[in-house]
Amino acid sequence: MNETATRALTGAAYVALTLGAALAGPLTTTLLFLPVCIVAAREMQRLGAADAQEAPSLGIPLLTVSATYLAIAFLGTGVLSLQWAALVLLAAFTVGMVHILLSDRKEPIRDVGTLLILIAYIALPFGLITSLLTNGPHLFIGFMIILWTNDTGAYLVGRAFGRTKLLPRVSPKKTVEGFAGGLLLAVLAGGVLAWAWPELTMLQWVICATVVAVTSTIGDLLESSFKRQAGVKDSGKVLPGHGGILDRFDGFLLALPAMLACVKLMGA
Repeated sequence: MNETATRALTGAAYVALTLGAALAGPLTTTLLFLPVCIVAAREMQRLGAADAQEAPSLGIPLLTVSATYLAIAFLGTGVLSLQWAALVLLAAFTVGMVHILLSDRKEPIRDVGTLLILIAYIALPFGLITSLLTNGPHLFIGFMIILWTNDTGAYLVGRAFGRTKLLPRVSPKKTVEGFAGGLLLAVLAGGVLAWAWPELTMLQWVICATVVAVTSTIGDLLESSFKRQAGVKDSGKVLPGHGGILDRFDGFLLALPAMLACVKLMGA
């Protein structure tokens, strides 16, 4: 099977699982994304390590990530109150810090920084998914459609018309034309979603689409910079044709909190 077909099949399975979980409800979505969050955190651990031998152990850091993810996700579903969620977060963070102190590793500053990144950059965005599902699946599915449309538009327009490099030091293949094409198609997708799902007005959908397109591009470039520093092509090998979980969710990690912030700020 060639690479294009492999990528297409993996992408189709990813879309089907994501949409299926969203339609099934917040609890199913929480359970589906827990292993995704854990694998993404492990990939980030490896990218942040000085070398393969220095990568932290799986146990406590990923337990901290899992507890953080579940606390935020269950807060979004209403299963946990704000007070209990805060208590879980505090306990998870404390356990993670104590583990670093007791592990007697060579670079505690790097380990603390990595743990904070795992919490803020991995666990938090995945955990916030349920907050977009509070009033039904449309906002989350709409977000994913905008995200996919932006990625597809950027890829197709970039390949066809891309001439001006966007940030060649970080990602040589990304172009200004591709970014503009992705942004335009994302905004058009927002307009269609406004017609289909009136949870947001036309202007609100367009604003959200613009914010998602910009922040997902930044997230993509940020992950590219992580991989460049680590000297690797892909963050992992779990997704055939796509690489790792971070390769698939790089834009998602910044764009989902941005989408939720837009929805909340607009009072939707």
